[in-house]
Amino acid sequence: MNVNICASINAKTYRELRLMVKKAEEAGANLIEIRMDYLDKCLDLGEIRAITTLPLIGTNRLAQEGGVFKGREEERINRLFDAVSKGFNLIDLELETKNIKKIIKRIRKESDVKLIISHHNLRLTPSLLDINKIFHKEMHLDADICKIITTAEKIEDNLTSLQFVSQASKIKETICFCMGKQGILSRLLAPFFGGFFTYASIERGKEVAPGQMTVVETRRFYEMIKI
Repeated sequence: MNVNICASINAKTYRELRLMVKKAEEAGANLIEIRMDYLDKCLDLGEIRAITTLPLIGTNRLAQEGGVFKGREEERINRLFDAVSKGFNLIDLELETKNIKKIIKRIRKESDVKLIISHHNLRLTPSLLDINKIFHKEMHLDADICKIITTAEKIEDNLTSLQFVSQASKIKETICFCMGKQGILSRLLAPFFGGFFTYASIERGKEVAPGQMTVVETRRFYEMIKI
């Protein structure tokens, strides 16, 4: 089984980003998430697209969903539109984004980019029933990929996440696992339960979410268990 690993890159400068992309490629990442909420605003997304042939995800994460973007919402969304026009392959759009239907309609009209509709719970892992309600909201928005990330308060929360992704992935491409140290198990195992891919950092200290392992560590785990 070939497990897809997405390397999340939180570089600020173009030079740092190039180095991190190279490390991601060498480590065996299958796709790369460019966290635009960390990037200097002056950087050209077209130049970033030209750095690698790997699929790129454009993410401009809101602070309340675990990101660092602090500007105006119009500015945040326009940056995502720019990523679409510059050839990014996927766009991550939060479920709670204001005017999300209008934004999705424009993206669909202007490109064939894949849409990840995401939801992040930074406090806990809801019940399976509540997670399914979120999933159906994302489905209703015609997401190409439904993404629901929760926070593990206890080891059993991993089971909730894995049970959900096992069911949901039969209906739609789905990403679901738990953040935090207690959630590392679901990060690693989610792809075996149908998860579309999992996320990893480039190196220690460059994590964009709690509990995130590096690409090298994640790939080594999969090689070790030979699945």
